[in-house]
Amino acid sequence: FELSRNRMHIQSDNEYKEDYNAWFKGIGWSPIGSLDVEKVRKAGDALNERKYRQHPETLTFSCPLDSMSIELARQNTKQLSDLNYKAPGEKVKHKYTLPTDFPGFLQAKVNAHNLSESQYKLGWKKTIAKGYDLREDAIPIVAAKASRNIASDYKYKEAYQKARGKHVGFRSLQDDPKLVHYMQVAKMQSEREYKKDYEKTKTKYHTPLDMFSVVAAKKAQEVSTNVNYKQPIHQYTLLPDAMNVELTRNMNYIQSDLAYKMDYNSWFKGIGWVPAGSLDVEKARKATDILNERKYRQHPESLTFTSPLDSLEMERTRTNAHTINKRLYTEAWERDKVKIHVMPDTPEILQSRVNQFNTSEKIYRQAWEETKKKGYDLRPDAISVKAAKASRDIASDYKYKHAYEKARGKHIGFRSLQDDPKLVHFMQVAKMQSEREYKKDFEKWKTKFNSPVDMLGILLAKKCQT
Repeated sequence: FELSRNRMHIQSDNEYKEDYNAWFKGIGWSPIGSLDVEKVRKAGDALNERKYRQHPETLTFSCPLDSMSIELARQNTKQLSDLNYKAPGEKVKHKYTLPTDFPGFLQAKVNAHNLSESQYKLGWKKTIAKGYDLREDAIPIVAAKASRNIASDYKYKEAYQKARGKHVGFRSLQDDPKLVHYMQVAKMQSEREYKKDYEKTKTKYHTPLDMFSVVAAKKAQEVSTNVNYKQPIHQYTLLPDAMNVELTRNMNYIQSDLAYKMDYNSWFKGIGWVPAGSLDVEKARKATDILNERKYRQHPESLTFTSPLDSLEMERTRTNAHTINKRLYTEAWERDKVKIHVMPDTPEILQSRVNQFNTSEKIYRQAWEETKKKGYDLRPDAISVKAAKASRDIASDYKYKHAYEKARGKHIGFRSLQDDPKLVHFMQVAKMQSEREYKKDFEKWKTKFNSPVDMLGILLAKKCQT
């Protein structure tokens, strides 16, 4: 009993929080001036961008106009200027006249004619201007009208709209066997009716308080819960000159970011520095001089050189220019081109005419164009027309529902639902496939459980409960 009392005292949450609730809870504390607040303030000052950096406007600096960097920037601007780059072309562009018989200009005109949208559609525009003759009894017009009537929702509901208000039926709802049958089927298929009994009994559940599973669950919850598990920690007093306190203070001082940046914040921060004359600046200036293209290369105009006209290089150059000259190369052909007369019966001319005849698109379609001009005779009893009509009737939804629409409202059946063997068969099949009927016996017996009194599990539960 004493051991149980000590364990309950250790596990008690009230004992664990007694000191906190007794005197510590509700005591106000102002963090101003604390170590953490001062550390945060110093860290904010160290990371402050406005205090850390010095604005360029506070530095007085002027660059001489004849310095190397200014000259290099001026030369780069001239080289990169788009206006200076295009100035010679703009001058020549307004003073150059292209002759009208220039081959390139003629080729451009031909290309514009070939790519013109108006020239491409000129033949079609002329055909449209001539008009056409389309009669009302043409096969495409008749087929389009028939397809429109088939797909028309108005035509589909026309017979139904005419029959509305003229129905002579039964005096009440119960006299119509079809409506009674539909009501029964709707009731059988209703999910609300299916779940009606379940909704009544789903919130009613009875469990005895001394049930073995309930008692075992309570015991398991007491064992696995965190209640009565914690115990208060012991209290101790630490002297200010203890070794571990001194060691901790030294380690915090070593790890302190404030002490690490003390020299920087006290005197080094904010000191200006002029990089002119430093090692990096001098290295960059020497590297710029080495890589300067203007200083490295020597312009050919500065060299005085004269080549003799009878030297080997000049003779070779003159010979190469004469060899690759296109005007001299085609001069003989241009001279003979206007003087040679080819006879029309030469084999090459005859062969070119035959090739032109074989590759002509107009000759290729000439027989087809003549056949179209003769017209055609398509009779309504032709095999192709009959096949098209039969395919249309087969694929027509109107023809598919024609017999059903005729039979609507003319059914003469049985006096009651039980007299129709098909409906009785359908009801039996629906009953066999119904999940509600399938679970009917299970719903009756699922809350009824019979167990013998002398069952081993029952006896063992009773002994454990006692």
